[in-house]
Amino acid sequence: MVIGPGKDGISAFVILADGELLPENLNQEKVLVMRRGDSTNRELRVVKELGKFATPDLLKKPDELVCDQTELNGNPLHEHRDGTWWFYEETWVFENGPFPTFEEAGAALEAYCLVVLAQKEENEFVPSGDSEEEEADAIQN
Repeated sequence: MVIGPGKDGISAFVILADGELLPENLNQEKVLVMRRGDSTNRELRVVKELGKFATPDLLKKPDELVCDQTELNGNPLHEHRDGTWWFYEETWVFENGPFPTFEEAGAALEAYCLVVLAQKEENEFVPSGDSEEEEADAIQN
């Protein structure tokens, strides 16, 4: 697939080879799609006109989600469809893994949490060097 920038009201030009399908994100009215290959006798042929959407047979099916975790119930540990185990990091945005078993993922999560907590504790108190009293207060709290 070749994607070129558009001009004069066209968002993009797309050239598909034989057997290639158009990704859903390029199925827009302002995208012109052509095909070139043995099936077109090596000539450029328009397969999706401007102002129209692609027919279903031209569209690539969306990739199946590997992680379809929608209900976490407060537990960052979860299993992907391929049977591997993963856990979300502290922001619940990124995943860590894969781990072959629930137990290994749990142990890795525990180790991860210890590192994160240690870093937070380290960053909470930065002594100014003004007094030993300040440092003692921080340790007690």
